[in-house]
Amino acid sequence: MTTTNEYFPQTVSHPGATLEEKLQEMGMSIKEFALRSDTPEKTIIAIIKEESAITHEMAIKFENVTQISANFWMRHQQRYDEYRAR
Repeated sequence: MTTTNEYFPQTVSHPGATLEEKLQEMGMSIKEFALRSDTPEKTIIAIIKEESAITHEMAIKFENVTQISANFWMRHQQRYDEYRAR
């Protein structure tokens, strides 16, 4: 019989926090990012405010602008969702 030890962190940040940090690092405004990612500005604001999730389609758009893989954005969202569910 095999047992698996799993680690469940005490906190997991919303991917919006990572997006906000990346935009600051890139020196890019929310408005510019919204234009470049072809995503409504209000949607970007909702993600940064942790009021909305990143979808698969958004993850691909974000990848094109930030050069951070869509897979990263989706894994981050999934980890956050699992954390909230627990």
